[in-house]
Amino acid sequence: MKRWLAVLLALSLIGLAGCAKPIEFTGKSDNWSVDCTIRPSAKEKAFAIRYIGSESPAVTQVYYSFKNSKNFDSQGKSDELAKHLTLSGKSTLVAPYREEDHFNLHVQWNGKEETILVSRK
Repeated sequence: MKRWLAVLLALSLIGLAGCAKPIEFTGKSDNWSVDCTIRPSAKEKAFAIRYIGSESPAVTQVYYSFKNSKNFDSQGKSDELAKHLTLSGKSTLVAPYREEDHFNLHVQWNGKEETILVSRK
């Protein structure tokens, strides 16, 4: 009976560890919105950068890079022409999650640029 109870308790703890809440970060400016999520138990991270401005003509040639982050080190570009552009990515954490309260996202588009503060929720 004790052995069965110990196995049940161990399985419950493993199940709880796998269901840990994701760590979320968010940031917003007049033109851009960014959401980042880290799931340490699944060893994955994801981000979504959305254009929320009202610029005309449509957004094109977007360059982005995360700055001063211990977990997000991505950078990239899009040559897509869109009025409501969304750039997203998902990857594996190559190192254990490192605690941080905020970092920056730098975005350049249509000859303009912004740096957005991304803070932990």
